[in-house]
Amino acid sequence: MQRLLLSYPVLMSLLLIGCTTEFYESEIPGPVGPTGPQGAQGESGFVFEFVDINFTAPDYEVILEYPTDFEGLPSDIALVYLLWDVQLIDGIEVDVWRPLPQQVFAPFGTLQYNFDFTSQDVRVFLEGTFDLNSLAAIDTDNWVARVVVVPGEFWGAGRTDYPSYEEIESSLGLPLLKTRDQQASFRRKTQ
Repeated sequence: MQRLLLSYPVLMSLLLIGCTTEFYESEIPGPVGPTGPQGAQGESGFVFEFVDINFTAPDYEVILEYPTDFEGLPSDIALVYLLWDVQLIDGIEVDVWRPLPQQVFAPFGTLQYNFDFTSQDVRVFLEGTFDLNSLAAIDTDNWVARVVVVPGEFWGAGRTDYPSYEEIESSLGLPLLKTRDQQASFRRKTQ
């Protein structure tokens, strides 16, 4: 009788192991079900445009908050592009976007347009090897920025290159934005 009592738990264990879902799915596949309907295309990136940006003393920085209906994630990556120039090509005005960080070499030193970001906003700021109070209005006033928020899984770990705005716009399928009244038309032609 004692042998029968010892065999009962062993038999029950084998029976339970043999009936697990994992065992069943790996050994005996079921029929393929019908194809479901195509889901809606998901967002692969978001772009926000900010106009009339002015870098003023003493910090020479501006906080660009994401719209209230946008929920950023801690894993998201932000890329910032400044409208650097507008060129006339075959009679058509073409925006020239430069990714940040961006350095400008001037006779009085080096100026850098830079940024950092959180899941709620982007801080764009100026750094220089000279007193920023000596900057001209062309360096500080009426900038236009586009902030592209990229899902972290798209960007991938360790990526360090910053594609042009056109590359990121194409790869993420971002909407085409027409920049306002070309207020930066003559910005950086000499630099």
